[in-house]
Amino acid sequence: MTAQVLYTVDGAIATITLNRPEALNALNNSMIAAIRDGIRHAAADTNVRVLVLAGEGKSFCAGDDLIDMGTPEHPKSDDLMEEYLRGYPVLVEELRRIEKPTICRVQRHALGAGFEMALACDFVIADEPAKVGLPFALRGIAAGTALLPALVPRQVVARVLYTAELIGVSEAQGWGVITRVVPASKLDEAVATLADQLSGSATRAIGLMKGAIAATEEAGLSGALRMQAAATVSSALTSDFREGAVAFEEKRAPEFTGR
Repeated sequence: MTAQVLYTVDGAIATITLNRPEALNALNNSMIAAIRDGIRHAAADTNVRVLVLAGEGKSFCAGDDLIDMGTPEHPKSDDLMEEYLRGYPVLVEELRRIEKPTICRVQRHALGAGFEMALACDFVIADEPAKVGLPFALRGIAAGTALLPALVPRQVVARVLYTAELIGVSEAQGWGVITRVVPASKLDEAVATLADQLSGSATRAIGLMKGAIAATEEAGLSGALRMQAAATVSSALTSDFREGAVAFEEKRAPEFTGR
């Protein structure tokens, strides 16, 4: 773990907490590696029966760090395909594969990679003010094409991906991608209640069911994530991508040209 990703265990419940609140828990390469290690540690620990994914501060996760994903311990790769494949898609696969129930605790925002991690969990509990979205198009990035299309109708996918609209969690609950929406003051209680319930259930049987589901889906998901990464690489070579990055740094609206 790192100071930016905390791993704690309380009884049979392990919690991975994103701890970069000053950046709304935006992910960098070291955080991704630490989250991956935390998921694997929970998977290997026979005393852990439930995994909770949470974020410290005002927001669960605002997505990838669009300024620079690289860190001294985990620098960016010169190979764009390798860089994107070892990014948050690794976490999506790890969360889907772990044979223990997973809960994502969402406050305020779950955007981009943050929403993808939430979608990869078995349960998502969010507070009422929270919004979710995959606003990659605002930065000229092609992504978000693997998980959401398997969960919701095509027209919903088009709205979320192409318009980059942020969606209230009550509406997203109607799509079936949010388990429960509660007042902000009740969020911790709701997560703890579900985690306690699950930790006392037949978690090995649940794990076997998850494994069977993952085995059915794995080939399709892995292929979809590779296709998504290929699209992301292609988008990184466009003028719109460069304009999106500059506009983000300059804190202005991007002026896209479609090139």
